[in-house]
Amino acid sequence: MANRVRISIGSENSELALVDGVVERFSAARGIEPADAERLAHVVHTLTAWVIERAYPDDPTGELVVQLELAEGAVRCTIEDWGEPIAAFGGGLDGMPPELAEIEAITHDLRLVNLGRDGKRLSTAVEANGVVPEELVAFSQFARETGESEATADQIEIKNTEPADVEAVSRLLYTNYGLGYGHPNFYQPRWVAEQIETGRLHSTVAVLAGEIVGHHALLLEKSDEAGETGVAVVHPAYRGLGIFNRLFEHTIERARAVKAEAVYARAVTGHPYSQRAEHSRGYRESALMLGSVPQGKDESGQPTPRGASLLTYLPLDLSPRAVSFPARYSEPLAAAYANLELETVEPQPQLALEQLGERPSAQIERDEQRTSSVITVGRWGDEGRAQLIEAVRSAVHHHDDVVYCDLDLETLTAAELEEAIEQLREFDFFYCGLALCAAAGHDHLRLQALMSDHIELEAIVLDSDYAQQLREIVFADRGPASSD
Repeated sequence: MANRVRISIGSENSELALVDGVVERFSAARGIEPADAERLAHVVHTLTAWVIERAYPDDPTGELVVQLELAEGAVRCTIEDWGEPIAAFGGGLDGMPPELAEIEAITHDLRLVNLGRDGKRLSTAVEANGVVPEELVAFSQFARETGESEATADQIEIKNTEPADVEAVSRLLYTNYGLGYGHPNFYQPRWVAEQIETGRLHSTVAVLAGEIVGHHALLLEKSDEAGETGVAVVHPAYRGLGIFNRLFEHTIERARAVKAEAVYARAVTGHPYSQRAEHSRGYRESALMLGSVPQGKDESGQPTPRGASLLTYLPLDLSPRAVSFPARYSEPLAAAYANLELETVEPQPQLALEQLGERPSAQIERDEQRTSSVITVGRWGDEGRAQLIEAVRSAVHHHDDVVYCDLDLETLTAAELEEAIEQLREFDFFYCGLALCAAAGHDHLRLQALMSDHIELEAIVLDSDYAQQLREIVFADRGPASSD
């Protein structure tokens, strides 16, 4: 189901009937409650009529684009035009037209943005109970950004997030996602500030006229060799200005400054847009993580299956990787390194073991919010085998929906990897892919086990040829259960 509907109309009042019809059908198709649908229709009609009057006085040759977009608990209305100039308002600016006072009172974040030669954008959000998008829409927009407006490029400042900014970052996420964003800690300004203070979070914001209108971040792993890029959001009123591109470039600069060897992201598989956006910036797929996206709810409030995500990496250090390959997965691992354009060399296991320090042979880290866990195996032998079994039991005891197990390709020999894989196969683990620069900076073979039946295994959209081949490998290794 599409999250948006757009209609292009002429600048005559007679065209308002077309807009009214689209709003009515949109509300019915999305199950918007009658009172909310009536309010939405009134807001869209009034704003469209106002734009026609102010931007195209006595000019029937103009054009407007009216867009409705689902957000959690609301519908965002955006009207674009290329008519006569109108002073910007809203978003902290003065000058709200008195004739729109009633609309401002019954909506949220009513504002007009001037985009120079790219026209103007009037937007607001109308509450609509029960409205939830099928997919989070903000990230998919980034793939469509095409350059910056000359009128605003010099006015947008890209800077490191400061303590005074963190509350505005949380509010920006709420504006785009409601309370549905996948990193819920970012709704807690104190947590964001603490992570910035400790150096685990490198947060970047885009600022326009004193208002934070975009955010992007690097979340470093404990070993600092790699970090996840994400928490990417641009205010809906300012999309299409190239803001995300500048935020991303700043984040990569910061990753290089802290000498991160790689950055990674997790692309959703409900649509191809985030995969294409990451691919365009140099990220390449290495693992298909089934069930990694927690359950959500559909438009009727019913739970949806856990979704899959593609683990993608952008290597910043292109040095050869010291790894051993187990015979069972030598071909898919070699293909993963080739996809990442990285060479491999023989490891020095003893040196690699010293780099692990006092880490346990096998340990588990649980993600309570995602109801999943990751087991990491760095040493084998009796101790490693015993700790692995205990970790699997812990995951079962805590009713994790999905469990991933990472085997260190630098500390474990090929023979030890084979023994560990054989043990994990008895617990229904199967191939997931390759994780770069994990514990102590070592690469890991990642396996996965599904502990829940409520996991999406059919509707998985994969954009690249490599990702599609990876899916075949993953499901073939899962065995007969893949046909359940």
